[in-house]
Amino acid sequence: MALAMFGCMANAQTEVLELTVKKMVQVTVKNSSNLAKANEPVVVKLADIKDMSFTPEHALVKNGNEMVRCQLDDMDGDLRADELFFLTDLKPKESKTFNVELAISPTSAMTEAEKAEPRIYTALQIRDKKDLHPDVRCIEAPATSNIFNDVYMHGMTIESELCGYRIYFDHRQNIDLYGKKYRRIELPETQFYTTADQIAKGYGVDVLWAGQAIGCGSFKNWTGSNPDNWTNLKVRGQRVVTSGPLRTVVELYDLGINYTKDVKPGYKDQYDIRQYYTMYAGHRDLKVDIVFSKQVKDQFCTGVQKVGVTAEDSVRRGHKPEGILRADGIVASWGCDYPDMGKKQLWGPEAIGMAVYMPKEYIKDSKEDELNYVYVVEPKDAAIHYYLSFCADKEEQGYHTAKEWFASLDQWKQNITSPVQVTIK
Repeated sequence: MALAMFGCMANAQTEVLELTVKKMVQVTVKNSSNLAKANEPVVVKLADIKDMSFTPEHALVKNGNEMVRCQLDDMDGDLRADELFFLTDLKPKESKTFNVELAISPTSAMTEAEKAEPRIYTALQIRDKKDLHPDVRCIEAPATSNIFNDVYMHGMTIESELCGYRIYFDHRQNIDLYGKKYRRIELPETQFYTTADQIAKGYGVDVLWAGQAIGCGSFKNWTGSNPDNWTNLKVRGQRVVTSGPLRTVVELYDLGINYTKDVKPGYKDQYDIRQYYTMYAGHRDLKVDIVFSKQVKDQFCTGVQKVGVTAEDSVRRGHKPEGILRADGIVASWGCDYPDMGKKQLWGPEAIGMAVYMPKEYIKDSKEDELNYVYVVEPKDAAIHYYLSFCADKEEQGYHTAKEWFASLDQWKQNITSPVQVTIK
């Protein structure tokens, strides 16, 4: 009798539970700008949804009868979803309302949507004896440990259909660039080390040799006269926060950084920096969020290097080095040079354009030296937020001259500074 009663109670609890594992909400997205928006990111924080009584594991987004791909993201590493993310296209001044279904168990439509090919690739891998390069979620090491060659591809890699990036796991933390002819995902196959056979088949390649320059938007310490690598710290790490299929967020962190100057005589304080890089499907740019453990008085810098400035004219292929360093927060360059000085026979010179948009509130100075165009910046409210981007001349659908690249940057900035408004009902 007791067992029978227990069974009834269990069934009753199951029925109650099934009534609470789905939730429907409406999300309205408004474009108030005069720009058409393509692949515009939409973020819905689950904490903002009223009466959300469970943590969803699956989601379905529809605009009318049209299904819109989406993803649920765990942003704080507790294995529970925090945000719903999807992309949309909007005409100038247009609004769209999306019907969102959130659930613990997937419907057939959710399952079908989750099978679609990802539009973003993210990898953090280690070298192993069998050359399987297993994926890991996080790598952390003392700053004195040189594990640069133990991290496959030498650091975190991320890619959209348009282009790819990698961020070196060492004191430089330079951002390297992968340019390609066709709009598709390639890094699972080439992994930044494109072979001659792959090149013959039209695959892309590494297109930048940074050397001692700042690269494309790399975040550096500022010595007072030039960019400086991250050496005066205790621990460095890289972590995959979320990895697609439509958005990737990766984290770099430096712990136990010593202040450049004594806070007071005889006393050196320390702080931590966490760098978050976000890439969206259909985008070539990266959103960069630098977060400090406390407000600091040190200065930092970012910018773009002068590509091809040290190359001979024959190497430049008619692309002379050009650049702009504007007071409104746009710094950009265009040029052509070998992307790998050790593989000149395999990889020929590549023409590329690079850019950074830095909001004026962070800029304290601008500098130009032999290799770089640089903004000197200071954090506000213990953070710095900016964007970086690049293009490769080899792209079929892209920019092929400095004039074209520079002309595109005002609209890029305007698109960044006029985000859509999201309302949940």
